[in-house]
Amino acid sequence: MDAGSSAPTVRRAATRGRPRKLTVEAIVAATRTLLADHAPADVTFARVACSLGVPGSSVYNYFPNRDALFAAVAAELFASFAFDDPGDDVPWQMRLRTWLAAIDRFFDQNPMAFRLMATSSQASPAWVHVRMPLLQVLRALGFEGRDLALIHAWFEGQVTGLLLVESHAGRNRLIAGEPPQVPIDMNDEAECAELDRRSHLPSIRREEIVKLGFDALVSELERQVADRC
Repeated sequence: MDAGSSAPTVRRAATRGRPRKLTVEAIVAATRTLLADHAPADVTFARVACSLGVPGSSVYNYFPNRDALFAAVAAELFASFAFDDPGDDVPWQMRLRTWLAAIDRFFDQNPMAFRLMATSSQASPAWVHVRMPLLQVLRALGFEGRDLALIHAWFEGQVTGLLLVESHAGRNRLIAGEPPQVPIDMNDEAECAELDRRSHLPSIRREEIVKLGFDALVSELERQVADRC
């Protein structure tokens, strides 16, 4: 990916004084800021350069394309992932739950990470290191080859999907709990049931849903392991 030809032209800074110094760190920081509010497809080199007050072409002196830039942003972001690994001496469920708790905290604090898990169509090298404990647990349980790839893809997809939905769902639950705009037919059983369900949504905490999801995943993995014996 690279900057679109239709991107707005960035004006050069005034000739008085020294030109603004551009660094890899400054470009990465500006890109992180933009990704907090924009989809990756909308974060062009021109937009990054504009936020830094430099010509659009200057970013190419540091990164050949957006994939390389996003990879650098992902490497910096995922490097902050902290996992206090209890090691192989504890039950695999405990090690997995410790990793899940760390993943939950990380995405809750860094929602933009969802946008950086993959560069192009492949997993970001930085994300590969973050998810390595999951792969290690599955290998220790005896999964290998295609079975390993299948269970890993299922488990990771369920975890990240759950956390992605919950990163937006809290606000929606508050809105859903507000009085309906359209009058409810109290003689309609379905409408009454829906009204009652919605009335409880604001009291549901993100942590409750995440725990239910993680419990279900670990239980299903336990079943998969038992079926292999």
